[in-house]
Amino acid sequence: MSRTLELLESHVSERTQWHFVVLRDADHLALGECSDSGHPAKLVAELELLARHVRGRDLLADRAGLVDVLARRVGEQARPDAFVTATLMGGLEQLLIDHAAQAAGEPVWKWLGGSAPAPVRLYANINRVPGGRAPGDVAAAAMKAVAAGFSAVKCAPFDVADGDQPLAVTGLRRLRAIREAVGDEIELRVDCHERLPVEEVHRLLPTLEDLGIGWLEDAVAMDRTRDLRALRAATTIPLAGGELMFDAAEADTAVSEDLIDVLMPDVKHAGGMKRVLSIARSAPELAVSPHNPSGPVATAAAAHLFAVCPNATDLEYQFGEASWRSDLVGGLERTAEGRLHLDDRPGLGLALDTRHPSLRVLWSTTL
Repeated sequence: MSRTLELLESHVSERTQWHFVVLRDADHLALGECSDSGHPAKLVAELELLARHVRGRDLLADRAGLVDVLARRVGEQARPDAFVTATLMGGLEQLLIDHAAQAAGEPVWKWLGGSAPAPVRLYANINRVPGGRAPGDVAAAAMKAVAAGFSAVKCAPFDVADGDQPLAVTGLRRLRAIREAVGDEIELRVDCHERLPVEEVHRLLPTLEDLGIGWLEDAVAMDRTRDLRALRAATTIPLAGGELMFDAAEADTAVSEDLIDVLMPDVKHAGGMKRVLSIARSAPELAVSPHNPSGPVATAAAAHLFAVCPNATDLEYQFGEASWRSDLVGGLERTAEGRLHLDDRPGLGLALDTRHPSLRVLWSTTL
């Protein structure tokens, strides 16, 4: 019986398109997500190369070998091409694990050797909530997340300028507005996206501490160890990073010198679920909070890891961007009171609605 491998794109907003790799095999669909690669045409080109290795092979028996094909491609390339291939590798590995767990009749958390997980705590990333970026608009978005049951909110206050005002001034106005709106009981996390000069970050630290910031993410890159040491010495705010990690070794210095508090590998960009698990296990003393400004497939893949990753704390959730995101997967992304609920459905536990109006096929081949 024929099998098909496809790349589907879901148009979410002007800022966001989700990309899914889909295996159709008999009556089954296996899914993986490779969103945010930055280059859909490159994803297609890599899939064309991969298809040569996939045709005629037993996907269950050859799962590791197929992932290794892309891992070698990552090693052969320089950025940004290597990043695109790593992200595709993440989606493919999710798909192959979903396929294998479905074949075994087990949810992924059980297939990985875990026990039934408790509902996974989420924090709301409000960066892509529709609307303006004025302080009042950002505060309103945070309030919506709190009303939906989230106890922690993250924003990127320094991403977008406001007229001629310096980014630092604009960002602090946004943060003050959020804190005033949500009160002191809600954890407020800040993603800097490395937008500010490190000297500017240092000048902001006293104010950020007064605002009770829960963590400072990507204030500086993890490989800038001199700047990271200075930042660590200057503040008690927990430091987070690692969203673009592909290998645990990339964080060796930051981890060994206690320069980071929270590692944030992404099941897409790290090359898949097992590589995220390897990164987490390489630093068992650190909190791991997977980076995940993603669609429902990557969200499910990351959530299943919590059953086998004792240092996983909470999971990023892209809040408020698409009211229909659960509809895209058959209503099976179940969130309530800031938590994601997994069940015992086989595989990732999702059923992609391939007729959803947001979807279009970018590439397809018969295997």
